[in-house]
Amino acid sequence: MGTVEPRRTLQDELERASAGLVYSSESDRPFEFFSLRYPGRSSPPQPAEFARLVGAKDTTPAEQRSLADFFARHTATSDPYDSEAQKIRPRYEALMRELSMRLRDARVYRLGKIEIQCYIAGLDGAGNLAGLKTVAIET
Repeated sequence: MGTVEPRRTLQDELERASAGLVYSSESDRPFEFFSLRYPGRSSPPQPAEFARLVGAKDTTPAEQRSLADFFARHTATSDPYDSEAQKIRPRYEALMRELSMRLRDARVYRLGKIEIQCYIAGLDGAGNLAGLKTVAIET
C-alpha cells in the first residue's frame, strides 16, 4: 500500500519558496509568513484599512505596490555583473510566481517611514489575508 504525502499548507509552500531569501534594502531582512482573519471579503483592503488590521497607528503612512515593483530590485534591476545576484534571481522570480498562484489579488502593503513594514498579501482559500512580511530600511 502506498503512502499518502501530507497536503502542504499555504504556510509550508510560502516558507519553502522564501527559505534563505532576504529583502535587500539598507539591511537584509528575511521573509516571514503571516495570516489574518478577513472573512466574507472578495478583495484585499485598501492600504489604510490594512494598516488598521495589523495594528498600526492611524498616523502610520500606508501605501500599496505591485509584486513586480516590490521585487524589482531582485529581478528586473538586479546587477547583471553581480554573479551572486544573477544566481539567486530565479528564486525571487519563483517566489513571485508562487505568491501570485497561491494568493488572490496579491499586492504589497508598505507601512511606515524609514523602518517600513512590508506585507506581501492576498486572499487565501479560507477567507484570510495571508502572505509574507519583511522589513525595508530606507533612510
